[in-house]
Amino acid sequence: MKKYTQEQLIQSLRHLSREIGRTPRVEDFQKNAGYPSFKTYFQRFGSWNNALKLAGLKINVRKDYTKEELIGMLRNKANELGRSPIIKDLDSDKNMPDRDTYERHFGSFNKSLEAAGLEVKYIFRKWTKDDGIKWLIYKYQELGRTPGIRDFDKDPRTPAKNVVRKLFGNWTNALREAKIPIKRFHSEEELIKVLQNLYLKLNRTPTREELKQEYISVTPFVEKFGSYNAACLRAGLVPNDGRNNNIWKGWEKHCIEMAGVMYGEVEIKNKDIVEGIPDIYAKHQQLFIEAKTCGYKDFRQQIKKYCNNGHKLEFWCVFRGIENKSKNVKYVYAEDLAKKLKVLGREDLANKCYQFLRNVFDEKQKTLS
Repeated sequence: MKKYTQEQLIQSLRHLSREIGRTPRVEDFQKNAGYPSFKTYFQRFGSWNNALKLAGLKINVRKDYTKEELIGMLRNKANELGRSPIIKDLDSDKNMPDRDTYERHFGSFNKSLEAAGLEVKYIFRKWTKDDGIKWLIYKYQELGRTPGIRDFDKDPRTPAKNVVRKLFGNWTNALREAKIPIKRFHSEEELIKVLQNLYLKLNRTPTREELKQEYISVTPFVEKFGSYNAACLRAGLVPNDGRNNNIWKGWEKHCIEMAGVMYGEVEIKNKDIVEGIPDIYAKHQQLFIEAKTCGYKDFRQQIKKYCNNGHKLEFWCVFRGIENKSKNVKYVYAEDLAKKLKVLGREDLANKCYQFLRNVFDEKQKTLS
């Protein structure tokens, strides 16, 4: 599953808002396969409304609830769960008002539970800015470096990350108020060096998980280079995707199916057409199609063999990589193919493209969850 930065998630919200002309709802993200899962927003921001607020969008939630309505909804939720609801139950149910609504009407979520005659299981501490600053300084001294969100996640004594964001606006503001150095961003040169050093240690291209264990997450590589594969290529390494697993086999099969929908009858692996064995040949278009996870090597020899007598060549790739420039060659990526297939009414095939992009392709899965 793709890991999004907070800024990428916020930008997706804003982009969809412009596209549909209003504040997005959870169901809008469920219908748009190209966007992050709505569950990711609940995990990263605590609630849908928190995400909307940070994106500067209008909140969809009603403001005219009565206390009686709110109490009734709590009791119904308790009956459904067989216990008193907790904050996470509100966040995961789009039909429930959020925590802020209950706090506005009753002073706190616990007081709303008491008003509904429900058991109060957890006593929530009311954190202040001073508390947040003290804990940031403590963790800074304990770790010997600038603390991150994950450091607070791992320590149950500290305020929750969403509490820190609520108190200070965002993590960077909290660090500034605590007078703690803000962690500097890695340069492209530093990131390339990280990959090359790990390659020398492992004697092969590191996987994303190995990178995470040894150094840092894949996020800065994606932000700087567009994808982890592109970062590997910039470091002079052959990407793992499609080489050490069966992703490339599934992608080739998917490309054959897509080409059949787009161009009708196509020839597969016909060695009699041209020198070499092209993956796909669309005769009426005089088009050769090669399925690649990404451009991971120089394809000029292939171009020289295939692009004769008016023939064209397309590389259908999941990810961006090394692109050989030629007037007879075109690189088509999974995202572009998904858009074409949607227009042709084949949303099932379009959704598979997004599965490959997230590196979570499942042969039996027809839609994105």
